[in-house]
Amino acid sequence: MANGFTVFVFACIVSLLSTIGFMLLVLPGLIILALLFPIPYITIFDDKSVWKSFKEGLRLGKKYYWKLALLIGLAGGMELIFGIVITVQLFNVTDSFMAQVITQIALNIIIYPFIVILITCYILKWRESLHTFDLAK
Repeated sequence: MANGFTVFVFACIVSLLSTIGFMLLVLPGLIILALLFPIPYITIFDDKSVWKSFKEGLRLGKKYYWKLALLIGLAGGMELIFGIVITVQLFNVTDSFMAQVITQIALNIIIYPFIVILITCYILKWRESLHTFDLAK
């Protein structure tokens, strides 16, 4: 709770940068997203501000860039495929746009926590392998 607002502001900045990167071309957006993705996790793990966790998070993002990009890409692709299949099946049953929106929300509620838990486990494992835990606590 103490760092919630700074994490929120950082997430807004990263979202804006990633969106601009995706608009220019898909690759810059993915690079920005994968490099900066571990920073909020380290902020929460160490109970530090986002700006104090920036260096360590960026180092982790650089070292495991391809793995993070692959996880983000696979999660996004999986959600895209499930969303298309569900939408096509739903529109065979009804033309209601509200039913489609509710179904997409339910799909996000199911997939998003799985991805967060998976990436959290990987970041903890990668961080432990780098021996970057703060031993002062």
